[in-house]
Amino acid sequence: MKCIKSVIFIFSLLFPFLSASAQWDESFIHNPGTGKILAGLYGNVDYSSSAVTSAFAATFIQGGYLGNNLKDPVSSGLKNANRLGYSLNYGAFGVLYNDTIKKKRVFNFFIAIRHKAYLNINFPADVFNVAFYGNASYAGQSAKLSPFSLNSISYQQLEIGTVCTNFGGKAQFGLGLSFLAGQQLQAINVANGSLYTDPLGLSLQLASDTKYNTSDSTPGHTHLNGYGASLDFYFSAPYKLGKKNGVITISINDLGFIKWNSKSLSYNKDTTYTYNGITITSLNQFANATINNLSKDSLQNKYFPLERKSFYTNVPSILSMNTNTDLGKMHLEVGFWYIFNGNSMGYFYAQGDKYFSHGWLADLQLGYGGYATYNASIGIVKQVKNTQIKLGINHLQGMILPDKFGGAGLAIQLLHSFK
Repeated sequence: MKCIKSVIFIFSLLFPFLSASAQWDESFIHNPGTGKILAGLYGNVDYSSSAVTSAFAATFIQGGYLGNNLKDPVSSGLKNANRLGYSLNYGAFGVLYNDTIKKKRVFNFFIAIRHKAYLNINFPADVFNVAFYGNASYAGQSAKLSPFSLNSISYQQLEIGTVCTNFGGKAQFGLGLSFLAGQQLQAINVANGSLYTDPLGLSLQLASDTKYNTSDSTPGHTHLNGYGASLDFYFSAPYKLGKKNGVITISINDLGFIKWNSKSLSYNKDTTYTYNGITITSLNQFANATINNLSKDSLQNKYFPLERKSFYTNVPSILSMNTNTDLGKMHLEVGFWYIFNGNSMGYFYAQGDKYFSHGWLADLQLGYGGYATYNASIGIVKQVKNTQIKLGINHLQGMILPDKFGGAGLAIQLLHSFK
């Protein structure tokens, strides 16, 4: 039942939004079929955390009851700094192969349209405990609320690019340029924050040095909220390890920014709030206090004044480096990737690819880092003439043991070559 619950969790994330590899898409370079043109569709969704279990996240997303049986495993695994990350990406692309210039260098040209969404959070243990257990246990002491950062962003991407597949000594070089259409942004950064609870529960004191930026959140507003651009770079070169051939690859994806429009909201304040409750001596006073003093707008204007203005943000960018050694019917890949602007650790991994007959390929990856700590993933590929189907399942540990680990991921890709 736990594994079934994790699978339901993956699809509950995927279908409400209708996700991305840490490295350059190899389909832009290596034609899996024999045709001149390749068309592809893909989607992947991924969730992982160093502390928040898959069972807790699944129940939270579905709006279920969060009992102590779900909260306690999370709380007991919390450290001073904890991570949570979520990504959802899907899109379509086309590649034109083997266009030559003076019959010396081969260029592949591609175009892609994508939707990308990211959520990443870095938080101390007290943030989770206060949010899901309350502040009663902190009577007479301060809960540490910093450093805390949350970034949620979604945007659309239109990219055009080219890859030179014979760039001096069989090296390869690729470049992609993208136009970005910003859809949504929520960014919170608490550099210093604490919540003190009076021993008798008579007052609360919140100290906070907070920056907050958000895109236009007008109800019913769904059109473009910002625009920007990004670059992709790719370079690979062959090497020999004894008698074995290999390729070393370095790529940078989504090195860019979005400028959000002038209807966006911004808040930046370093202050201390003290709440002593409300003294009510009559029903009339209660009614007046509710209307005049306790309205959402009056409280926001007093304690959380927002300014409408335009600003820039960087999108999550990914640096990836790996080596892939050909061992005959097997390939061994060892690599590293890091997400800038993403609250993630660097991720180190080793992956084995095994080729089988009748167009089958399987891979197993073991890694450390990212938003989780340990990771295991599997993938299968089936080639049928000029059509290739890829399926990957990530964070097996969070799916097999959802009460102990945080992670679940699914990736699908369909490729077809046209003559």
